[in-house]
Amino acid sequence: MMNPRRWVALCSLSLLLAVMLLPTLKSWYDQQQRLDELHAQVSEQQESVAQLRREKHLWSTDEYVEAQARKRLKFVRPGERSYTVADTDAADAPEVDPETGAVKGQDSQPWYDQVASSVKDADDPGTHVPSDPPAAQP
Repeated sequence: MMNPRRWVALCSLSLLLAVMLLPTLKSWYDQQQRLDELHAQVSEQQESVAQLRREKHLWSTDEYVEAQARKRLKFVRPGERSYTVADTDAADAPEVDPETGAVKGQDSQPWYDQVASSVKDADDPGTHVPSDPPAAQP
């Protein structure tokens, strides 16, 4: 059995040890938090570098440079004509692959298929509903 003097000595030693270790433990915890933040920042920067490398590789291809010049600067090749449509609906715009600049979806079919589908649509006008139906007359 412990006498009261030993209890007092043990408690005061424990208190002294806690007072000495708490700042060190807090410092260690703060450093671990900062280390975790830095690891997250490094992984974000690595993803950014990978994205920039992909973009650099794309810019080294002639097809991508041409697609970007056509899209951003509205450049055309000699003999081609450029048309700008002022009233476009974003829902009707063709989907463009951001990496290659190529048009995706239905508009990327061969020209002869586009002509055939256009002729078929023109022969059957009932399939297309006008955007503004005529007003009912009394």
